[in-house]
Amino acid sequence: NAAGEEESAGCVLVRWRKGPEALLIRRGPLPCFELPKGHREAGESAEAAAERELREETGLVSAVTLGPAVGQTRYILAHRGVPKVVHYFVCWCADRGEPQFGSGKEAATLELRWVSLKALAKVAVRVEAIRDCVRAALKIPEHAALPPTPSPPRRWTKVPS
Repeated sequence: NAAGEEESAGCVLVRWRKGPEALLIRRGPLPCFELPKGHREAGESAEAAAERELREETGLVSAVTLGPAVGQTRYILAHRGVPKVVHYFVCWCADRGEPQFGSGKEAATLELRWVSLKALAKVAVRVEAIRDCVRAALKIPEHAALPPTPSPPRRWTKVPS
C-alpha cells in the first residue's frame, strides 16, 4: 500500500449458540490462537481475500455473508522486517445454519476453536489486537447483516362453532 505495508485480510466467523461465538485457529507449534487471514493476491479486494483465506485455512464449505470491517492489526514481519496491516471482516453462515467444514483445510491449521466473549479473555492469542476485532464482531447483532428469515406459511385452524 501507499504506506509501504504488506496488506492482508481475514475473517471473524461468527455462529450463534446460547450467544455469539467466534472461530479462532491454531497454526504451527505455538500454543496460541489467531484469526484466519492471509495476503491479498494481485487485483483481489480485501473482502475477497478475507473469505478465500477463511476457506483455505479452515476448510469451511458453507456459504457465508460477509459483513463490515471490525478492525485491523499492524505488526512487523520479523523474518523480513516489513510492516504488515491485516484488515478483518465479520462473516456469518449465509443460511443461518451451523458452519460446515470439509477436509480441505491447510495442514498448518492444527485446531479450530469456538470462543464466546467471556472465553476470549482466557485464550492465548498470537497478536493481542485480534481480541478487539473479535469483541467488535461478537457485539454485532445477528439480525444486523443477515437477510430476514422467511415467515412460515399461515395455517388456518378450524374453530369449533
